[in-house]
Amino acid sequence: MNEINVQPPQPIPYPDNEIIKKLYRFPILLYRLGLGKLISPYILILSTTGRRSGKTHRTPVEYFKLDNRIYIISGFNTKPDWYRNVLADPHVTINLGTQVLPRIARKPETDEEWAGVVAYLKASPISLLSDPALVNNLDDPQVKEAIKTWPVLTFDTTEETCPPPLESDLLWTWPLILLGAAFIILFGWLNRHH
Repeated sequence: MNEINVQPPQPIPYPDNEIIKKLYRFPILLYRLGLGKLISPYILILSTTGRRSGKTHRTPVEYFKLDNRIYIISGFNTKPDWYRNVLADPHVTINLGTQVLPRIARKPETDEEWAGVVAYLKASPISLLSDPALVNNLDDPQVKEAIKTWPVLTFDTTEETCPPPLESDLLWTWPLILLGAAFIILFGWLNRHH
């Protein structure tokens, strides 16, 4: 057990530069283009309220769903702004495929919920790739206790006001995208035949 580093799985370093941060946000563009359903088996969009600015912030996050309960783990511990925003105001909105879910975030509380977190870790490709030793030891009581100190969240439904959801506001671009693709194909074909 001593050789196991019981930390949240982190397959890639924390994004310290703007280019990497923009790449991490690519799923937001997919949701805005109406393609959220393609990545929704793995990625949801979490809308939070900025703890200092009061503005709505959106973040793509890997999640796990078990028995209609959603779980997320901050792989970068408590560094991410989205996690600190949730601690300041737990009212969030989740975009999951075409669903918009107003929720209140909280730490798992029951044994059943923590069992859901363990199931998440066993099923997550990120866990399996970045820390297979952890996945192999998830039934160890010490590991289970250590996981309870991680930045893990689950969500309850709410009727209270939550941040506005991410809209599929770029659907209008599809005709332009398809027209551009058609021109590229046409010019490529014409180039080859001349």
